[in-house]
Amino acid sequence: MPRPVTIYMIRPLRLARVRAPVLRPVSARLLHQTPKSSRVATFNEHHRAPAAEQNFGATAAEVGTESHDTIPIDASTTAAQYPNGERPYPDHVAAQAAAQPSAAASPSGIAGAGPQFLQRLSANDLFCFTVLSAMTSKQLLPLAIKMMPYVPNFLIKRFVYPVYCGGENFDEVVATGDKLFRRGFGNMMISYSVEDAEGSSGSGLMDSAVKSILGSVDQVLAKHYDNAVNLYESGAATITAPCSGYVALKPTGLMSQATDILRNFDKPAYAEKWQAYLDVCRTICSYAETHGKGKVVIVFDAEKRDLQGGVYEAQRVMMREFNRNGNVIVAGTIQMYLQDSLDQLKMDMELAKRDNYQVAMKLVRGAYLHSEKDRWNTIHTTKENTDKCYNDGITMMLDSIIDGWRRPGSGPIDGVRPVAGRLIVASHNVDSCLNVDQRITNEAPLGVDLEKDESVVFGQLLGMTEDLGEELARRGRKVVKYVPWGPTQETKDYLRRRLEENGDAVREGGWTYVKYGLLEAIRRVTRA
Repeated sequence: MPRPVTIYMIRPLRLARVRAPVLRPVSARLLHQTPKSSRVATFNEHHRAPAAEQNFGATAAEVGTESHDTIPIDASTTAAQYPNGERPYPDHVAAQAAAQPSAAASPSGIAGAGPQFLQRLSANDLFCFTVLSAMTSKQLLPLAIKMMPYVPNFLIKRFVYPVYCGGENFDEVVATGDKLFRRGFGNMMISYSVEDAEGSSGSGLMDSAVKSILGSVDQVLAKHYDNAVNLYESGAATITAPCSGYVALKPTGLMSQATDILRNFDKPAYAEKWQAYLDVCRTICSYAETHGKGKVVIVFDAEKRDLQGGVYEAQRVMMREFNRNGNVIVAGTIQMYLQDSLDQLKMDMELAKRDNYQVAMKLVRGAYLHSEKDRWNTIHTTKENTDKCYNDGITMMLDSIIDGWRRPGSGPIDGVRPVAGRLIVASHNVDSCLNVDQRITNEAPLGVDLEKDESVVFGQLLGMTEDLGEELARRGRKVVKYVPWGPTQETKDYLRRRLEENGDAVREGGWTYVKYGLLEAIRRVTRA
């Protein structure tokens, strides 16, 4: 082993000492020469997400942990990336970017756009947003996580629900959806957030969860869609046309012993239980097909790696049964930080082509970075590799969709449809979203009605990167918000887990958003 040398780095007010071997790549040294405890810290640093990049969706999450860098949009990057003068966002955003070149001015990564969505919040929502931004700042977040189990439920309902949750019952979630639609979000992806990490709850709780999921179809999403159509046609909401809504399923929350069933789905001893599990999934998907008015999609969220084999198979069986004849009723999720994720996506698309059904997939970076036991062998070891894998997966799905747009006679006329029926870009990463947005802008044929077409949908967590979502909506993209809902006590457990998983993303924007909130409040008072 090379002899260590001492390196001195000048920092404000102090001199820091760092010991490192010479003439070795840093990544190799960190992964192969240090104790495992040190490697864990380094691995986590590789996948650490800045404020705008926590991703969405696996069991409710995307690491960009959902974890990875965003790229601020300013005049220089626009000029370099789009030499022909095409701007990725409207002129007023580009002008603000030129006036505010510092990325720190906007935690979302879109310089100058940060405060805009605050102007569309109600006074109550703005107040709650500012308070929560302070509580999730770098200094206070660890305390907030520790104290959350002891916070009275009425305080959670008062301050947290207006920003991060849809409500406790169907009517409250519908009202949340109507409010989001007025801001430009085409619909919601709702998740009944009863936490049961090990899938071991009694049958009573599971039955209640399934009933709530079924009610989400017709009592929430179908009803909200009708409301949105009325708002759009009356001119009360004009930013975007309504699109399909989504019900996110937590695979371990559908029946008792779900964890064991998913882990052993292919073992003969579990054959009967596996069929019972598929029957529950089939009941939910069939209900969406018959009661969702053609505007509700069931989405299987991701689980930890050791359960994913069963989750992949369940979502594949349901897609094979329901995604036919141009109907997209079921979507799956793939976490692209897994080393085998691209192979998984390729296999799903090949099977769909062979068996004549369509794949609908929510692509996320990943949600279980800190809890995967075998992360060294299953997860990409660098952020760059995860980013490349994510972008390659997006490209694979988008190529299929664009090919379907271009193919003469594709679709219902002759029954020839693209293998990819729907792509859900579940990310808060500005660069990832920009790439998809630009491809749609540049490559969609003139005959494609993008106002009605739902082949590509963007998804982001409620309360995060609101400015990015609104801007995509103003550009005519379909954007849905991931909206957790349910009883306060159970949702509190969900929120605590989300804070633990996405702490980096939340805390880095804390005090900046407090400042934005206060400035917006002052603006309203002075203009009143």
